[in-house]
Amino acid sequence: MFNTLKALFRATTEKPPEPNTGRPVAAGLPMGISQEDLEGLRLDGRVNIKLIGLRAHPDALFRWNDDAYHHIAAVGHVDLGQGAHLVRFYLDNDTWLQANIENGQVLEYKLFDFYRVAHLSDTEFDDAINGKDKQPDSIGAQTIALTSTTEEARSCTYQRVWGNGGSLWSPPVVFEEQVMTTESVSARHVTHHAMLYERPIEGADRMEYVLLSAENDGEGSFMVVHNVGVDVASVDIDAM
Repeated sequence: MFNTLKALFRATTEKPPEPNTGRPVAAGLPMGISQEDLEGLRLDGRVNIKLIGLRAHPDALFRWNDDAYHHIAAVGHVDLGQGAHLVRFYLDNDTWLQANIENGQVLEYKLFDFYRVAHLSDTEFDDAINGKDKQPDSIGAQTIALTSTTEEARSCTYQRVWGNGGSLWSPPVVFEEQVMTTESVSARHVTHHAMLYERPIEGADRMEYVLLSAENDGEGSFMVVHNVGVDVASVDIDAM
């Protein structure tokens, strides 16, 4: 998912200054990045994403309606350091489009669905990220299995992308996200403990991803989210 994952490990508390482009800062976007840099994507805008080729591959768990335009209800920003950023556009159909940015250039887009969400107590959350007994399919496991949420009874196995490939478990990557909504007075902060997984979609020259994340919104809400997603080309994004 993140070509710039290395930035998570090399980021320091003393970051070089961001370039000043003289352009106004759009709500929720990093300094120096405009909506024009992001195919016109913006808070309170609308977007249509074409994934027509995905319909021909029933093996994919991810499903998408190509016809609809969706309202961008919130924008999240993760500063990875060293000029690397993630910008997330949260849509009104419980999906989100992520832009991976490095040195002012968008490297890639991915579209994710909040496929499965489990709310946790603070004790369960602490055990999920700090527990010594690592359970199968837990965050950081070498592989995870995800069952379909449709009536079709099937399960797909995904391989861990980050960490030591030979290790049965690797610690999650921790990052902070600032989220702005159309009603925000100030940004809301969410802490993610995340691990990325992937598998090839049968019969397709593309991957399907699971971003497994334990999230703390700082306001007493804890959850584990299985986000299922695919790559998106910039030409498939129509924002307004």
